[in-house]
Amino acid sequence: MKRRCDRGNTAVMLRQSRAPAVVRPAVILTRPAAQSARFATQLRARLGEGFDILTAPLMAPEFPATRLPDGPFSALILTSGTALEALPHLTGALPRRAYCVGHRTAEAARALGLDAVSADGDAEALLALLLDQRPEGGLLHLHGEAPRGDLVARLMAAGVAAEGLCVYRQRALPLTQAATARLAQPGPVAFPVFSPQTAEQLVIALASLPTLTAMLHFAAISRATAAPLLRSCLGPVDVAARPEAAAMLDVLDPLPWDNPRLEARGSND
Repeated sequence: MKRRCDRGNTAVMLRQSRAPAVVRPAVILTRPAAQSARFATQLRARLGEGFDILTAPLMAPEFPATRLPDGPFSALILTSGTALEALPHLTGALPRRAYCVGHRTAEAARALGLDAVSADGDAEALLALLLDQRPEGGLLHLHGEAPRGDLVARLMAAGVAAEGLCVYRQRALPLTQAATARLAQPGPVAFPVFSPQTAEQLVIALASLPTLTAMLHFAAISRATAAPLLRSCLGPVDVAARPEAAAMLDVLDPLPWDNPRLEARGSND
């Protein structure tokens, strides 16, 4: 609000003092843009409009041209939907059957014409499925630079023929300017974290910030994802009951803004 005071031919503008702006709570999404957009839509539908959503991808996948090994292979192993994005960059004959870690990866595989089977869980659930079914013929695990669960070695130790192939790598990205600015302000910020690799990169990114004032809370999709966050001691960590987006929404509902474990950074015990 402005008040105008005229003194002769001079106009003087008097401004009322203003209260400091209230910083809205925020959720910062660190997955690639398309995956973050999908989860942001789910967050809004479930939790409403009372908080900001910022997208700050910490990884960008790169897909080098890769030739498939000779095989033969009867099925693929897919522990990440990102491996499916690498298919156009692969040379060689792919098997049509695919054993997938979860239903979303299986759905994406079916959309590409693959006969997909979902383990509906994590890498351990996928290993259990493969050991139970023991598919005939070789299995080819398409993975990134940091494959989950050491599946190939464990399958081979159990007498199941398997081979791994790195088909993508993740290039680390810094936090965006918007995320950096928000973290320099007081107030609560929640990070849903969907992979151990992203968790490790997030800890590095947070440690490099010149100013970190926000009160942090983390939701991890698995215990392996939670481990780097717990070691960082940057804030409370909750682990999803199941390694899927729906369970991550459960962790974030209700949002942790009033969680008594969230304390201002630098406060004394």
